[in-house]
Amino acid sequence: MLLYWAPTLYAEEADEKLQFSGFARVVMGHFDDENAEYVGYDNSISFDQQSLLGLQADYTFSDQLSLTGQLIGHTSELRSSGLEWLYLTYTPSNTALQFKLGKQRIPFFNYSDSIDVGFAYPWLTLPQQFYDTAFFSTFEGVLANYQYIYHDWVMNFEGYWGYYDDKIYLASGEIDTKVTGLFGVNTSASYNGLTFRAAYNQGNAKLQLPAATQFAELLNQYGFSQNAASLNPDGLIHFYQLSANYENLDYFVRSEVARMVGESGPVPDIDSFYISAGYNFHPYTLYISYGARDVHYDHGPNEIPYGISDELDFLAATYESVLSGFPDDKSKGTKIGLRWDWRYNVAFKAEVTYVDAEKVSNDFAIKDLGGFDGHGVLYQLGIEWIFL
Repeated sequence: MLLYWAPTLYAEEADEKLQFSGFARVVMGHFDDENAEYVGYDNSISFDQQSLLGLQADYTFSDQLSLTGQLIGHTSELRSSGLEWLYLTYTPSNTALQFKLGKQRIPFFNYSDSIDVGFAYPWLTLPQQFYDTAFFSTFEGVLANYQYIYHDWVMNFEGYWGYYDDKIYLASGEIDTKVTGLFGVNTSASYNGLTFRAAYNQGNAKLQLPAATQFAELLNQYGFSQNAASLNPDGLIHFYQLSANYENLDYFVRSEVARMVGESGPVPDIDSFYISAGYNFHPYTLYISYGARDVHYDHGPNEIPYGISDELDFLAATYESVLSGFPDDKSKGTKIGLRWDWRYNVAFKAEVTYVDAEKVSNDFAIKDLGGFDGHGVLYQLGIEWIFL
């Protein structure tokens, strides 16, 4: 009997230790202006910008140690498919402390962990004027989290350290990027439906921009060091975030504000925020959201004189041409939408986003194809589901 039952018992134990889950979304979109694209959508009907499939496996070695892996397949060319998470989680006995080691999400925002799981938030598309400022979303390193509960207060303290070595995807193309010394801290406090969060992140970024780097070396040879420094793609990036949210069974108000400061010329300063309000009348949620972003590149004046020689005239004109490749960006977006929770794990969504852009850089959500007047509307329908 022991020989017969042992394999069965072992299989049952293995099944308990290994758990699979997943999520998926299918999103259809249409942007009503043929002179621009918005989050990849153009004047045709498209399903291949935000649709995806994610699979996750969790293996529990013990009460203290587990392993998590996640694979995501994206239909969009602006996101790479493959391994998204792979990390060990260690929870010391009888403590509220937790450590994660490996490839995982950077906790920049409120929805960093669930950025691909559309079922986890009301919107069909996250407020792009805010969430489009995250050029990369994962890192490799260690993260520590501690939770403290006092009466009705729930406090969370989190810190991480690591690096990023991969591509970042912009509307204008992809850039090989390495960020070292990447670290951040954040804290949140919740009380009776109110939640406040504050975060600080920093990293030393190195962007692979061969044309800008080679031209900077040429400027240094001619002695124009200040202009050369403005094209140096290496430098610190600082990222600050604050948020305040309130939610009960009937309605919610959610908001985030962030500031990114780049110390190198090719990395801009970015100010962004959104505020969203919604009303729940189960199984439906009606919401409205407003967001804005202001992107500014801090380039000094051209120190190369005109009119002395043809060589210097060419150098000065080339420098100004290179700078024109880093234009400022300023846009606002207002969206209204409806979510229908058809099943406990399936939601249908419909959303309309009104876009108002004063400046377009083609590196963010909006891409000017020529003749765009800065105004457009994105119509979307989608289905989100999770499976356990």
